Amino acid sequence: VAALEDILPKQRSVVMDGGHFIGWAPMYLTVPDPQAMVLVGTAFQSIGLGFGAAAGVSIARPERTTVFVTGDGGGLMGLADLETFLRATTRGVIVVLNDSAYGAELHQYAAKGLDPTAMLIDEVDFAALAQTMGAAGTKATTLADLQHLQHWLDTHDEGVFVLDVAISQQVVAEFMTASLTAGKRL
Repeated sequence: VAALEDILPKQRSVVMDGGHFIGWAPMYLTVPDPQAMVLVGTAFQSIGLGFGAAAGVSIARPERTTVFVTGDGGGLMGLADLETFLRATTRGVIVVLNDSAYGAELHQYAAKGLDPTAMLIDEVDFAALAQTMGAAGTKATTLADLQHLQHWLDTHDEGVFVLDVAISQQVVAEFMTASLTAGKRL
């Protein structure tokens, strides 16, 4: 997520779904004003509400690039609103942090010694899925793959770009580690 700071347009609104990644966008992405960071996942302590919220932000601030950050679990839960986001957004970027799991729950289960199988999700290529609806996009497995997003942004075309970022299930966010170590549930 930190690598996106210098790639994404500065005039942006960032909308964040809930999930294991919940602290990364606020930590690494700046916004031009406080109203430009919408933390829907934190507000409702839920996942899957982000696409709808991002569509609303796109309508409210069409002059800005709407950046929606979600996980694959929340992205799948809110998939019905993907079409609305694509239709309502003048220019947007969807960043799917894709660990093929409900990541927060995966780490909570592991910390308790429970079987994490129910937290695993079959791999979904969100970029390919959104391309069937008219979006641009790519699956990113290395930092070099961010060049595809940079190239799309450089065109200044209207529309939406989906960056499906493959992340390891072994990565545990700092705030998740602190919470699990303290014995608290997020």
